[in-house]
Order: sequence, then structure tokens, then C-alpha cells
Amino acid sequence: MTWKVIRASVVGTSHQGNNTVCQDCCWADVVEAKSNKKHLVAIVSDGAGSALKGAEGSELSCETLLQAITKTIEQHGKIGDEADVIGWINNVRQALFSQAERNQLTARDYACTLLCAVVTDDTALFFQIGDGAMVVAKDNIFGVVFWPDSGEYANSTYFITDDAAMNHLRISKTSTTIKALALFSDGLQHLALSYVTKTPHPPFFEPMFKMMRQRKTSDCDDLDEQLARFLNSDAINTRTDDDKTLVLVIR
Repeated sequence: MTWKVIRASVVGTSHQGNNTVCQDCCWADVVEAKSNKKHLVAIVSDGAGSALKGAEGSELSCETLLQAITKTIEQHGKIGDEADVIGWINNVRQALFSQAERNQLTARDYACTLLCAVVTDDTALFFQIGDGAMVVAKDNIFGVVFWPDSGEYANSTYFITDDAAMNHLRISKTSTTIKALALFSDGLQHLALSYVTKTPHPPFFEPMFKMMRQRKTSDCDDLDEQLARFLNSDAINTRTDDDKTLVLVIR
């Protein structure tokens, strides 16, 4: 199995005006088990705009989650299940709480959302806390894995540091062959999704997937920079002023 992967996180115009760093973080690549079976792992985390250390929280969440998933894959050679996901999330929460304690801050100061996909040839595991979304494509049909969890109030969501975070953890494991996958933070939700039909907006994704299909795997490295320029373009910034992260993967 070969995957082509591009990813980018760019600061929103509202944060540029406040001289604030991008609070999004992402990671996507292939993790190989001892059995040589390859697992695509893609992670997106969005630090809360109201959190003092939101950027650090999202970065630490991605790093800790990747370590936990990699350990499971290397030790057991499998994609993981619901019990594994709960263990991974608890590892991330513990890392955030420990970091807060070391710096004499609260866990809420590191609040962030978390989205993750772990995919093999014939199986996919998805889980998420908070908003943002994952979109999968199979046989030219696009679908949303979980609709963004926007919380009880407008412009709110749930974070991995919340006391009730585990109550808002959504997990889905399916036996299927995924042709393409996208993960994105909430800064792109209104461009990438149709809120009327609660479906993905294919014209947002398809031009980028088409470009990736036309490239050899070895020729995709410069597409990260092109994707960042696109996310920071006037066409995007006139429609959203938030930080923006997009991970695109095709088989």
C-alpha cells in the first residue's frame, strides 16, 4: 500500500492581527508494524483560542498520540480498537495535565480538540473529540465520519482537557478500502462542508486530490508549501479568519 500525503497549518488573519501564533497542529505519515504491515496515521489538533497555551496543547497532543499509536502498532501489529483508543486518549490527557502541573497552570490552559484516523489496506479506525471533521472518499462518494461537535452554545466545542472529555469521544472502526481522506480543523468547516445537507462539499476537495493523483509519490513534497499558500490565500481568508489545518491523503 502506498499513500500520498500533504498537510499544512496556517495562522488565521484574526490571530495575525493579535500577533498570535497558529494554534493548530497536524501530523500524517505511514507507521510500519513488525509484520511490515503499513498503517497510515493522520492527526489534527486545534488549540482553543481562549486557552493560554493552546498552541502547546495541540502540539503535545499530536506528539503524545502519535507515540501511543506507534507503540501499539509496533507491539501488536494491528490497527487498534476502542479499548486502545481510550488508552491513547488517556495518555494524551495525562501528558497535558502533567505539563500544566509542571508550569503551575490549569489543564484548561492547554485545551484543544483532537481528530485521528488510522488506516490500513482494508480497515479504518477514526476517533474525535470536538469540532473539525474527517472526510473519506470511496468510489467517488464523499462522506463525513463525524459531524463537527460544536458543543452546547454557539462558537463552542468540547476539548480533550474537559472533565467530561471521554463522554464526547466518538469512535468508529470499519472494514473498508478508503481511496482518499481529508482531516481539517474548524477554520475550514464552512468551506469544506454543506451545513444544509450535512455532507462534504466535493468541489473543495477534488481539485487538490486531482493534483495529488497526477503526481508521483516522490513528487508530492512541494505540495505542502502549495497547500499552505492556498490556505493563506485571499479566496480562503475572506471566508474564514481562524487558523486553518488541512491534511489530504490518497491511496
